[in-house]
Amino acid sequence: MDKKEGALKVGDYVVAIKSIDKIQERSVGLVRAISGGEITVLFIGANIMVKTGSNHVKFLDIKKTGKPYDKKICNICHQLKDMKEFDINQTDAKGRKTTRPSCKLCRVMIDGKFLTPSEERRLNTLMPKDIFICPICNKTSIVRITANLVKDHDHITGKGREWICDSCNTGLGRFKDDIKLLQRAIEYLKKHS
Repeated sequence: MDKKEGALKVGDYVVAIKSIDKIQERSVGLVRAISGGEITVLFIGANIMVKTGSNHVKFLDIKKTGKPYDKKICNICHQLKDMKEFDINQTDAKGRKTTRPSCKLCRVMIDGKFLTPSEERRLNTLMPKDIFICPICNKTSIVRITANLVKDHDHITGKGREWICDSCNTGLGRFKDDIKLLQRAIEYLKKHS
């Protein structure tokens, strides 16, 4: 992963080998400018430009991260971490285990609080029986036959909301239950309709 000293160029990816201002060690960035002994790096996770000396970063061949290599870049914090810092996610089509794209530390922030036991019991009493209409997408389904239903909950408080289809639950999760993010998605769709 190392490149010869002084051989960095604009467009190279680098990793911080020590903390730089607000940037943590192991943060991944993209070299945007080079002037003398100073380089300007866009650190992706923090989304900020930092001017630093080339001795604070080292070249990173991003194509040599992830499987089958021993390091991977977290898709949330954008830090280069050991593969053991990523949980197993699922098995791919060829039967191989895959790792989550986010590191264990970032997963804690993503997952937030789990559904509390009392809320779990409350939602269980409200489990739809035969026919279900998702309150988000309005899709009608036969319970446990044509759709998987999930107990949706607030990831900040752990309080249950209601039953929704698994597709809508995944959608809310992808948008991090963030109203502003969903609003931007709506504006994007309006722009391109």
